[in-house]
Amino acid sequence: MPTLDGSHSRGSGSPLVRYRVDYEVVGHTINYRASFAGSDGPSSHEGQFDFDPAHVDARSAVEAFMQNHIAKADWDVAP
Repeated sequence: MPTLDGSHSRGSGSPLVRYRVDYEVVGHTINYRASFAGSDGPSSHEGQFDFDPAHVDARSAVEAFMQNHIAKADWDVAP
């Protein structure tokens, strides 16, 4: 199972949230398990999303998804 480590901030001047994602590709779906470490402490989240492999590779799709997830304003599942 591929793993992606990265970090992203919630917005300008916000502290970084580090993440580690294990993911697998099944057709046009990515199943993932992510761990987050930010100023609010650790958290984790599992889920899946669809992507179009004709337009983006799986690793890039996971990275973009995590950055979008971290930047969300509602913070219902990410730290």
